[in-house]
Amino acid sequence: MPAVTKTKKRSLTAVASGEPSYAPPIYTPAAGKKALDALAPELDSLTEAELVTVRMDVEAATYAALGVVGFVSSPDVRARFARLPEEEFDISHLDALELACFATLHALAEVRAAGALETDARLPVALITEATEVEGRMQALCEYQLADDPAIKPELDRLRPGTGHRDLANDLLGYARIYELRADVVKADGKHYRAGDAARARELAGAMIQKLSAALTPRAREAYDRYVRVWTLLCQRYDEVRAAGLWLWRKNARVQERFPSLFAAGRPNVGRSRKEEPKGSDGDGGGGSGGGDEPGPAPVPDLVTESPA
Repeated sequence: MPAVTKTKKRSLTAVASGEPSYAPPIYTPAAGKKALDALAPELDSLTEAELVTVRMDVEAATYAALGVVGFVSSPDVRARFARLPEEEFDISHLDALELACFATLHALAEVRAAGALETDARLPVALITEATEVEGRMQALCEYQLADDPAIKPELDRLRPGTGHRDLANDLLGYARIYELRADVVKADGKHYRAGDAARARELAGAMIQKLSAALTPRAREAYDRYVRVWTLLCQRYDEVRAAGLWLWRKNARVQERFPSLFAAGRPNVGRSRKEEPKGSDGDGGGGSGGGDEPGPAPVPDLVTESPA
């Protein structure tokens, strides 16, 4: 009797459990380039305010999304989505998701080839020292005062990991935004609150991002911008499909497995937050929340904290 492959075993298990069998679409560089070219107009139309910060292993998250593409491509599954009211869910999101996944994988390859994920740029010690102090103080306040706030907790979870300097800049912006959203709670904290922290956080983040951008070649800067835009588009499309899927399969014990969070799927391999690092640490060398190129890609540059010679 011939051996049963793992793929076949999964299909047999799905059939036995009454669930549709499925297989993720296969990515190829040619398909990725075609997808990226096709999405160019949509990518260009995204505003700066819409762009999503890259803080995870994008490759792992995108392949998780492709797994969902395979699942929703099953006729039985697609039929369930199709029964949703058109004003509540656009069925075209199912078809658009595969295109966004392929484009993201191609953009990731391009940004790596352009060297945008690795740079030897150096930031002044004074800038990083102050930024770290402000971020640490704001993080401590938010974690203590707002950890149980259902609207803020997901943002705290997103901001908590990370050791790269672009992560630090983005964290400053994130905590400044939380300070705005929960101004009354923040101001009532007598230990960590400083009246000027939110404004200063934005100033420091702006200075860091400007220096990081200046360190990239024009080609790398263009590739990185496209990378962030296509990742943003993927997140937007996936969120639509996932939200509908979580509702449709809300009574299924495997719903979180069927429609995983991209953050969870691409969770960075960072075991502690920045404020827990030893003093004087320059980070883990993996660059940002992606956890480095082993096992996944580093989505932001890894920078050495030194003053220019």
